[in-house]
Amino acid sequence: MNKNVLLSDIVYMALGDVSVYVVGKDEYDEFALAEVIFVITLAVKDECGKLPTERLFLDKYRRICLSLDEIIWKGYLENTDKDRIRRLVRLKPPTEF
Repeated sequence: MNKNVLLSDIVYMALGDVSVYVVGKDEYDEFALAEVIFVITLAVKDECGKLPTERLFLDKYRRICLSLDEIIWKGYLENTDKDRIRRLVRLKPPTEF
């Protein structure tokens, strides 16, 4: 038996034309991941103003990434409050790569 097998929980949701997958292990079981995916889908809907189409998602991609950065930090759930996430995203200037 392979001792390097990682046991993970996966939760996914279709959101318009976009599928969201959240993977966790250890303390992040399917119940914790359900909370994470709920916050992520709320943030995506909030940025897009409705269920996202592929085009709308790509148009709002930078703002969605900033929101995700506020929700999850270094693999850990950081913020779940929608108003706080929105406020923190407004404070971050978009950077060019």
